[in-house]
Amino acid sequence: MLALNRLHRSAMVSQVPRLAALNSHLLTSRMNSTTASEVEFKVKNTARIITLNRPQKLNALNTTMCEEIIARMVEFSRSSSSNMIIINSKSDKAFCSGGDVVQCAKYNLSKEPLKSVEFFEKEYSLDYLLSVYNKPVVSLVKGIVMGGGVGLSVHGPFRVVCESTRFAMPETNIGFFSDVGTSFWLPKLDGNLGYYLSLTGDELSGIDTLIAGYGTHYVPAHRHEELLERLTTLELPELAEDQKGYVFANQDFYKLISEAIEEFTVQIPSQHKFKYTAEELDTIESCFDPQAHKSVEEVIEALINDGSEFALNTVEKLKTRSKISLKLTWNMLVANSQATIHDALTNELKTASKMMLDYRPNDFNEYILKNLINRKSENPEDRKVNPKFTSVNDVPNRLVQGLLSLDAFEPQEDTALPVEETIDALEAVKVSKFPECPDLIPNYAEYPWQMGLPTQAEIERYVKGEDGSNRKYSVTGKEAGKYFLHRYGHRNGVLYKVKHVLDRKTKPNEYGSEYLEWK
Repeated sequence: MLALNRLHRSAMVSQVPRLAALNSHLLTSRMNSTTASEVEFKVKNTARIITLNRPQKLNALNTTMCEEIIARMVEFSRSSSSNMIIINSKSDKAFCSGGDVVQCAKYNLSKEPLKSVEFFEKEYSLDYLLSVYNKPVVSLVKGIVMGGGVGLSVHGPFRVVCESTRFAMPETNIGFFSDVGTSFWLPKLDGNLGYYLSLTGDELSGIDTLIAGYGTHYVPAHRHEELLERLTTLELPELAEDQKGYVFANQDFYKLISEAIEEFTVQIPSQHKFKYTAEELDTIESCFDPQAHKSVEEVIEALINDGSEFALNTVEKLKTRSKISLKLTWNMLVANSQATIHDALTNELKTASKMMLDYRPNDFNEYILKNLINRKSENPEDRKVNPKFTSVNDVPNRLVQGLLSLDAFEPQEDTALPVEETIDALEAVKVSKFPECPDLIPNYAEYPWQMGLPTQAEIERYVKGEDGSNRKYSVTGKEAGKYFLHRYGHRNGVLYKVKHVLDRKTKPNEYGSEYLEWK
């Protein structure tokens, strides 16, 4: 039944150049239309400012917005007159609430899933371009930053957060999975916190977004405009050009930008309490450990065995999430924790496309319809979610693997489109590598820039003497603070972060109460 009609598929493939030409024409038409105001572009000295301006949708990204940003960033990449990109929002309420998943579900329910596939292809390509961009990108993040908004900002070297910043990855509550490259980024957060945030959809706000590793600098909202003006005055006279004449920024400029942002930061109050207590962070680190637990089922079992109020509340929280999404998200994070950024986005794109095309059963359309599209309906049945499965134990592993696999030749028979069209669409979809931008940073498995606060892994290496210093003696908390303060240029937040980690992860050793031993 699934045998391919080769002649039909050959004809489909022959249409690709014409489709590309049509897409190019549509892009030009879109950029000249009134929707262009949803993203504004401004030149300020040598900086290029990209401002999201879709406040009625909390700056949710759509296909046109992604296309416009890509086109401008390609242009800026090749320009000798620009040396920095600044991304911000006209709305104080939201930086970007994510991708326009409501529109995607509407496309799918109207039998137009290829429009949803096109959106994700553009969005993930934009995320890749941001992740390897050859000039510094600074995101000024006020208000909501969720889903696609995280992808728009987290892959750049600088994320300036403030008291109104609200971060979350809520995809398991909409029948989806942590995408936009976050399946590459989330596993790198301290103490398996990324796995927890991804599965639960928990929200972090304000200073906590800095401590957790989303933000790189904390600047109060009322200073963002002043900061923007300061950034646009930065110059790099020695900015070099290669033999083709394309400009590329050097490492010194990134340091200069970080120092300029630091001028506007404030110290974290010593009495600030992180959202999760030390005991709760221990539970997260233990129960969401992908080395110890190979599946969501094992994570839930570990939480039950933990037995703490926090652990049991987490179990109850997971019960309200899409069971397919929980298993899909866990497996995606584990797989992409070791991938390159381009491979991670490619894996995400294939899975997202399969979900839009109903390659395998999933909850996306149902959760979006009932939780978002029908949320104002007075009829309770319109808002009652009917998931495919009510327990993670009932979700077949073959279903999850079918969505995760890069293979596209065995769709279920009742896909959104005819089988051959589904296969053709999945074979064609890809994350662009932007060959027209020859000076991009090479694809990588670890972020090339670390502009945030010290990570738990860094602090652990220092305490254990595994930091390359060949140190044989134990250190004190004061020495650790001094070391990282110097290493990070006396930045605000460093001492708080170091103490926050040391208080939870170390204990006095045999040489005295002031000397540290990693637990």
